[in-house]
Amino acid sequence: MAPWGLAGLWSTWTDKATGEVHESYTMLTVNADPLMSRMHKPDPKLAPDKRDKRSVIPLDPMHFDQWLEVTVAQARVLMRLAPTEVLDAGPMEDEQRALV
Repeated sequence: MAPWGLAGLWSTWTDKATGEVHESYTMLTVNADPLMSRMHKPDPKLAPDKRDKRSVIPLDPMHFDQWLEVTVAQARVLMRLAPTEVLDAGPMEDEQRALV
C-alpha cells in the first residue's frame, strides 16, 4: 500500500498558566458536494450556505514536501478533493471488519 497524507496544520504553544508545551493539529476540509450527498444530511437549522458536506483533503505523495513549504496561495491549489475514480466504496470484506 502506498503512503498517503492529509492536508493539515499544526502548531506548538505554551500554556501561560502552567508552562506546559502543547502541540495542536487540525485536518483541513473542503466542500464535498455532490460527492458526499448520500453520506449524511446537513443540519436543517443551519443557513443554506452553511449546509455543505465536508471532506478531508488528501495529498498526493509527490506533494508532501511541497505542502510543508507552500505559501497560502500555493496551498489553495493543492486543496482539492481526490478524483472520484480513486475512491472505492462498498461493503467491507470480513478481513477488513476484523481490523476495525
